[in-house]
Amino acid sequence: MLSLANEEPFQAYDELRKRGPLVWDPGMNCWLAVSYDACKIIETDEDTFHILYADIDEKVREINGGSTGITVLTGEKHAAMRRVFLKMLSPHSIEKYRTAHVLPVINDAIDRFQKRGSAELVEEYAQAIPERVMASLFGLPWRDDALVKQIALWHKDIVAWVGMAHGPGELMIKAQLASDRLNELFLPLVIERKENRGDDFISSLWTQGEKDYPGFGVTEVLHNTREAAVGAGETTANAIANAVYLYLTNSEVHQAITADQEGPLNSFVEETLRLLGSLQWRFRVAGRDATVLGVDVKKGDLICNLHAAANRDPSHYGCPHAIDLARKAPTDHLALNVGPRLCVGMHLARMLIREGMKTLIERLPELRLDPSKEKPRFRNFSHRSYGPLNVLF
Repeated sequence: MLSLANEEPFQAYDELRKRGPLVWDPGMNCWLAVSYDACKIIETDEDTFHILYADIDEKVREINGGSTGITVLTGEKHAAMRRVFLKMLSPHSIEKYRTAHVLPVINDAIDRFQKRGSAELVEEYAQAIPERVMASLFGLPWRDDALVKQIALWHKDIVAWVGMAHGPGELMIKAQLASDRLNELFLPLVIERKENRGDDFISSLWTQGEKDYPGFGVTEVLHNTREAAVGAGETTANAIANAVYLYLTNSEVHQAITADQEGPLNSFVEETLRLLGSLQWRFRVAGRDATVLGVDVKKGDLICNLHAAANRDPSHYGCPHAIDLARKAPTDHLALNVGPRLCVGMHLARMLIREGMKTLIERLPELRLDPSKEKPRFRNFSHRSYGPLNVLF
């Protein structure tokens, strides 16, 4: 699978699936779970298939964000922290973010290039939105280009290391440095907001965490601020870029969501996540010998749940490679995970994608790819999006 970096992988995934629901990959030294059912079985059974952090050293947890962050906690502590986030980021709770934080960032991004008549929408739009929205939510100066760019680069270094199963070497060194710098940025904010609370995300985390998580303190707020920052960054930026790409390259979809930005646009967001989910896979480790759909997995085996393949599994989806705005159960894809690890920021992510597309449609009605520039391609490896997106309007 390593050979599929920077290449569109979906035909290769179809070929892999013919070999069974799980396929051994010697290059990555792990099982590839390529069917929808296999991924769902594995990721809903944490007693058998552990998250990597359950059996990994403390140093790795700290680089990821911290040992009390929601993605590394297990058992009742994870459930308690999950309750904190689900209350903070419920559909009702995040509505206040739309006008105060989301729309100002989106409109500012378009303002910066609108008079030019052209733009590259990955860097100038998709990547700008989540990082600046989170900076705004944290009470940071989100119009500070240098600061926002640096935060994004730190997150890229951590994401690249996570995507390769937290291995040692240069990626780990860069991730460690990025983690240290992010702690230096966020810790003063966390300490200050403990006493001086406002309507920002960190203040809300303090307030909700003290209600629902025993022993909630500076460490927990710092670690989960880090988790929220990286979770809403690279993955959401890629999702926005992929939505723009599909909008620009599928005339039927373009027409449908331009005409109706309610139901069709919501369905389009889900089909974008299913077809081109930003995060290509998530890892698990077998905690004991197990059998998954007839395949024997040994204790200690690494499993790569290949969501990019599962989300196009023809045994689960009719016309799996096509956009279907009338698809039944549109949210049952695995782009946002499943089971106890279903993304707690899913409603915010959907809001950013939906509002990002809606505002583009409203403000740039003649938007189109620039035929004189480089064509988009499906770039990178573990976290992917189409780019560059050179456009005219």
